Parts: sequence; structure tokens; C-alpha cells
Amino acid sequence: MLEAMIGSGEQSVSGLQSNTPSLWLVAGLLIAHQAALTVIHYIVGPAMGFDPASAALTAAAIVLAALLIFGLVALDTRRAGRARAVLLTAPSWERRTAVTMVIGLAVAQIPLGILALQEATVWQSGAGSNLEVGRALVASLSGPAGLALLVATVIVAPMVEELLYRGYLLGALVDRGWRVTAVLVSAFLFVTLHFEPANLVASLCLGLGTGICALRTRSIVPGLFVHVASNAFGMWYATLAS
Repeated sequence: MLEAMIGSGEQSVSGLQSNTPSLWLVAGLLIAHQAALTVIHYIVGPAMGFDPASAALTAAAIVLAALLIFGLVALDTRRAGRARAVLLTAPSWERRTAVTMVIGLAVAQIPLGILALQEATVWQSGAGSNLEVGRALVASLSGPAGLALLVATVIVAPMVEELLYRGYLLGALVDRGWRVTAVLVSAFLFVTLHFEPANLVASLCLGLGTGICALRTRSIVPGLFVHVASNAFGMWYATLAS
């Protein structure tokens, strides 16, 4: 089924290219990102007197970890051909790309669609025990800290996550001859970044949707738009918690 959704697409290169990132480099970037988020959010921030549950610290952790990765990627992509290898290219804006984005968004929004059909108003899982998650998120969206969290969640996080999981990880696997497996691996590892019980299925569907976009277009840009839209929908749906 996934193979049919992916379609023929642009075939992966035959043989490993010299500009393809090593899996060690990919793993290092993924670990560096997760480590930065953890250290800033749970060690540095609290040591400076910030509440780990605060919107300000959450936004700061997302942005600072992203800046670290952007800096490392800027150094790495100075190598000739590296940007193309990690899908940092503009897609061909044609009907195929538009259809791919619609497919990706539909896959990414499966959990939200199920909640809407069930008329559930609790963010993500729809379980009554998670009602406070929605309420806390809505409360945090007021004021400068709330605006910072909104920007970090809807714009900054998708940028760094698509760069890492669909650019470096999926791109490196596709250049090694993997296609459907590359989408699945990038999606499952993406789930580890959002390892809350209420968010597992939503993260997996988002990873699959954006992975399909990256594979079919050989660019992270369409998936980035899908990711931004999905996070924006999720934040909006959170405001329905009551």
C-alpha cells in the first residue's frame, strides 16, 4: 500500500555517491539534536530557575537546539553536492508535487480526523486523562512566551525535524537503495522525538506523510509545508479542549 502511494518517483542513484552523508554523521546529528533538547529543557533551564513545563523554556529549548543543528548543517553542506544529497533542493512545482502534498497531509492528519469524527475535543489522544494537556497548552499561548512557543512549535521545529529526519536520514537511506524502508525508518525514529503516549500515533502518521513527500519529490520542502500545516492544525485543535 505504501509502495503504491509512493509511486515510481525519481529513482535513487545507482551506487553510493561520494556526497551522500555517512550513517555515522546522520546518527550524530540526530543524537546531538535530542541531547540538546534534553539538556536545555531539563538541566540548564531548571538550573537557571525556569519551570520545565513553562512555554518560555519549551520554546527556548526548541529554538536553541535548532540553531545548533542549523550551524552544523551549514558547515556540512559546504561540501560540494551535499545539499542535493540531503534533499535541500527546490522541488519541481507541478501537479505531481501538489498531489503528493495532498497525500502527505491526508496521511499526517489521520489521527486528527479520527478525533474529529468522534467529536473528541482532547488534544491528540482524545482520552479524558489528557484533558489537562490541552488546557495547559491553551493557557500557555497567551503573552510573549506563548507567541514564542507557537512560532517554535509551528515553524522552527518542523524546519529542523524535516532537515534531520527527511533530509539527512531519509536522503542517506534512499541513496543506499532503500525506498519504502527509508520512509518507515525515518518515521519510526521520528516517533522517538515525540515519545509521549498521547502523541505516538500522530507522530508516526506525520513521519509517514512527510516521508512520502520527500521520497516522491526528492526535496524536504513539500514535506515541510505539510509538517507546518499539521502542527498548526494540532495547536488549533488543542484550543478545543474544554
